[in-house]
Amino acid sequence: MSSTVAVAPTDLRDFLKSHGWALNEKGLPDRLYVLQHQNFERRQLIFPMDVTAPDFEESVGLVFSKLSELMGASRERLISKVQSVRDDVLRLRVFFDGNDSVLPLSFASSVVSNTEKLLKSGACTALMPRAHHPRLTLSEATQFVERARFGQTENGSFVLRVACPVNSMDVQGFLGFDGSAPFVRKVTLNVQRALFKLTSAIEADSLDSLVDQLKASSSPEVSSNLCEAIYSMHDDVIDNSLDVGFDWSRLHPPPEDYLLRPVRIQRDYFPRIEEVRRELRSVEVNQVDTFIGTVERLDGEMGQDGRRAGVVVLSLLLADEGESVRARTVLSADDYAQAHQAHVTNGSYVRVTGCLRPGRQPRQLTDVTAFHVLAA
Repeated sequence: MSSTVAVAPTDLRDFLKSHGWALNEKGLPDRLYVLQHQNFERRQLIFPMDVTAPDFEESVGLVFSKLSELMGASRERLISKVQSVRDDVLRLRVFFDGNDSVLPLSFASSVVSNTEKLLKSGACTALMPRAHHPRLTLSEATQFVERARFGQTENGSFVLRVACPVNSMDVQGFLGFDGSAPFVRKVTLNVQRALFKLTSAIEADSLDSLVDQLKASSSPEVSSNLCEAIYSMHDDVIDNSLDVGFDWSRLHPPPEDYLLRPVRIQRDYFPRIEEVRRELRSVEVNQVDTFIGTVERLDGEMGQDGRRAGVVVLSLLLADEGESVRARTVLSADDYAQAHQAHVTNGSYVRVTGCLRPGRQPRQLTDVTAFHVLAA
């Protein structure tokens, strides 16, 4: 019965109430939770409010035995649900022909890291919808992943279980979200809807129209980053498929249009998802703006006039994304002299106006029209 020790009395109470059990307050003075259900008039579920009570483990064990009978679910499954009553739980099931209860070590590591990328991309889309996120380093996305918990794998095929505490984030009031759902719930719902939209388009042979729709949308649900994370959860050797399922915290019931079943990504879907990733990655556009940053490296050459000019590598802050990117540009002798001054001065920043082009870092900063060292 030791598995029930980790069940908190309030979590068990909240789980039961979410399934229609009503609290009888007459038991509270005796430090007992007493719950009853209109469909089971002759049944009561009773257990202590204190985990230190001598009969706590026995009482909770009896509650789970009764629930297993009434709900037609195993004790282990019910205990897991109670323990995650405050979490939105993401389950990724990797399955393939052969012994799918074990994975190649390198691929298992890839599944874990890309699950993190999947969640970060969902958080970035909830915060700032776009077809491609240059980097997944928004502070709220990082905080979201830091609060998530890696759970035990489950029996059967290899199942990765990640619990996301639904009330763990403190950004709700700062993001302009309404009070209908916490930020964590918005992220997990966004991920489910994006995966469903993606797989439905594959099955209906409408990927082209989906990509056109995403490119034209001001708030696309599917990003290239999400596609990259999912595509990277396929191994060519074992040729696996993937189920992505969600268990929602009972503290915040999901909207009526949520999916009960897992989203199935069959082995032949992965190449098509990679095609979508490439298409969405290509929509990243040039940014013509004024940027604040620091000088990271000077690679200029001496000219015939005895002055240096040429390549400089900058670290530029993208204000709307809360992150920095490395950019390579070519400066005139006058601007290069200012860059040198900033580079050798501790804590010095520069302001540069130009066109920041998409691509891998260091990105290209062209058509520079202004370059100044900011006063310390």
